[in-house]
Amino acid sequence: MAPHTIVEALFDQATVALHDALSDLAAASKGPLTVRTLSEHHDAVLVDINDQHRHLRHINRFQLAYAKETIGNRDADGVNASDRRQPTTVTAYAGTLHQKRYAATFENRDPLEVYEWMLRTVVTTGGLTI
Repeated sequence: MAPHTIVEALFDQATVALHDALSDLAAASKGPLTVRTLSEHHDAVLVDINDQHRHLRHINRFQLAYAKETIGNRDADGVNASDRRQPTTVTAYAGTLHQKRYAATFENRDPLEVYEWMLRTVVTTGGLTI
């Protein structure tokens, strides 16, 4: 299904670019993180922590999204039909399917910075060693 507005398309493009970059990092590092395939109506990137005990951990996944009300993603920041800038601020949550335990915001959309945060979170709170 195609985006309904130019703004939705800008958010979709940014989400796809983040997904692709994180997928490449996960594949290259061969670490404990797996980036899920984007669904047709993608508004977030989901990343799972892979290990045999993930269902017992208080952190077993990450959710990354561009929230429309966040600085860097608003109409006033140029994410609109006139200026056509992609959103720049990623909000990341660490937790489980039903509970978000930790949050971080990344203002420059750097996938490596986001990926490193996820790895640090896995080590410090997820109970895994890398």
